[in-house]
Amino acid sequence: MSNNDRQEGATEAFELLQEEAALKGAARRNRYPHQRFFGYFCSYFPEELLLAADLEPIRLLPDSGNLTPAELPSYCCSLARGTLDMELSGQWQDLVGVGFTHTCDTMQCLSGIWAGAGRTKTVDLVPPVMLKAQGASQYYLSELESLIDQLKTLTHIEITKAKIRAGIDVCNRARELASQLDALRPQLPSPLVSAFLRAGQLMPRSEYIKALGSCFSMIQDMVAPQGQRVGILISGAVLENDRLFAMIEDLGGRVVADDTCTGYRHYSGQTVSGMENPLKDIVQRYTEMPPCPCKHRGLDERYNYIEALAQQRKAKAAILVIRKFCEPHAWDSVSLSHQLQNSGLRTLVLELEGADVGGQERTRLQAFLESLA
Repeated sequence: MSNNDRQEGATEAFELLQEEAALKGAARRNRYPHQRFFGYFCSYFPEELLLAADLEPIRLLPDSGNLTPAELPSYCCSLARGTLDMELSGQWQDLVGVGFTHTCDTMQCLSGIWAGAGRTKTVDLVPPVMLKAQGASQYYLSELESLIDQLKTLTHIEITKAKIRAGIDVCNRARELASQLDALRPQLPSPLVSAFLRAGQLMPRSEYIKALGSCFSMIQDMVAPQGQRVGILISGAVLENDRLFAMIEDLGGRVVADDTCTGYRHYSGQTVSGMENPLKDIVQRYTEMPPCPCKHRGLDERYNYIEALAQQRKAKAAILVIRKFCEPHAWDSVSLSHQLQNSGLRTLVLELEGADVGGQERTRLQAFLESLA
């Protein structure tokens, strides 16, 4: 292959990742007509088992401007309201199923409402809340075995140990590439990294690995010194677009560390194979993931992780993003912001209706960043 052909292929792969991130899976049926997609909401839903069932995982993200369905009260988060509105309008009807992970009361209730009012079949997974509690690993293993039975019923596919290990290998390759990209984050535009990490949750994993690998040298050529930009750590739940990252960049900041569900936290940690039962390897990986407010491994574990991440990336401040009515992240932000401030890391708590930002957010961010200069 000539240099021109390689460059052309890298450019096409680069543009594909940008498009997939922006489309949020809307073009899946046209672009990947031979793939069977399975929707999920939470990073604790094991993609490895979906791949073992010959399914492609796709994170369900709301469109902008979704209505509030009559089946949900207005005080639910926009993620729940938006995705259910899309389900009722038939936008997820091609999915083989939708997986719900018990992370909060809203998602638990949404599962039942979706099963009753929607068209797509639902599957439930209830990981332990206290991940290091006595018996938690065995309970988690039982939940994965139950999930396999549910997936077999949906797909009529036999999920063997060999297929599970193959799914683990695919996920590990995607996580390795995502980790390499995240390591370059301080020297790359924040919206670009955010988009490319989100794309890996919206397109077939093999296509993502191929595309990101093809254009990685092109991404490396974009690396430039951070300069005078203020290094920011962001922590939060789901962000379905890059507008907050773009606004921070526009105001002279740079997201050097991303602890969001749609960011690097989703990819952090490989599944180390070695046990005779590969499900135990999966349990180990998801138990050791960076903690989110919906799971518990110790009173100070989440704070310790965030503080270490901020120090590693030399962040000057943290922004804790809360989706309106997201109770787990709202509760978490109180103690976390207090602890981070006491450790010397300036912290801003920013509540958003969804992922969009406007004039009010710009004013707060500008004042915050100027105070750090």
